[in-house]
Amino acid sequence: MDDANLISKKDVLEEMGISYGQLYRWKRKGLIPEAWFVRRSTFTGQETFFPRDQILERVRRIKDMKSGHALDELAGLITEQVNEKLQVAFSKLQKLGWLDEDLLDVCHIERERDAVLSMEDTFCLGVLRRIRGSARDEELDLVRRTLKDALKEKLLDRVSGGAMRLHLLRKRVSGGAISAEVSMVIIAPEGVLFDPDTEDVAMVDLGTALQRIKLDLAAAGENGNEEDAPTGGDHA
Repeated sequence: MDDANLISKKDVLEEMGISYGQLYRWKRKGLIPEAWFVRRSTFTGQETFFPRDQILERVRRIKDMKSGHALDELAGLITEQVNEKLQVAFSKLQKLGWLDEDLLDVCHIERERDAVLSMEDTFCLGVLRRIRGSARDEELDLVRRTLKDALKEKLLDRVSGGAMRLHLLRKRVSGGAISAEVSMVIIAPEGVLFDPDTEDVAMVDLGTALQRIKLDLAAAGENGNEEDAPTGGDHA
């Protein structure tokens, strides 16, 4: 993990206004993954660090949601109620402001209020939202198709277990009198390098994206009514 993207435990406690006891209580309850606690050697000895974006986002969400729920119940909301086996109500995504005509067309999603989406489709939408400002229409479709293929190979399991990033790349290639720009999508662990002639147009940290999506959906479920709650699917 890139040390530049880490934040110390001390800084997390100070920035988020929480105590040591709260942090480790949330860890024991499964609200903060064990893998996020990274030990590093410093001039004062061993210290604990976290992936900055993921831990700060998670603590904010926990603080927002915990006032109305016991920790055990909150842990259930995050780790069980919203996962890859659940379907997500289309109407909930509308309320979250996730959907517009362009994204619906790219993802081939029907515009029906009572429709439901798989977690995989919801994940694709979440990733596409993060790169749409940098990507062309045909590149958005390339990202969608790449994610679909990767999800068939258990991408969500790999994303949950380690640092995986999606990169949208462009490269100018020439041959004789012909020159063209090629778009590529790469899903690779953190730290992957590209040749200097390749432009890294957009990057999404998939682990952070997945956690944000789950927490957004869980939080929305708290404020919605029964028809907006995720519904359990029959598929494995």
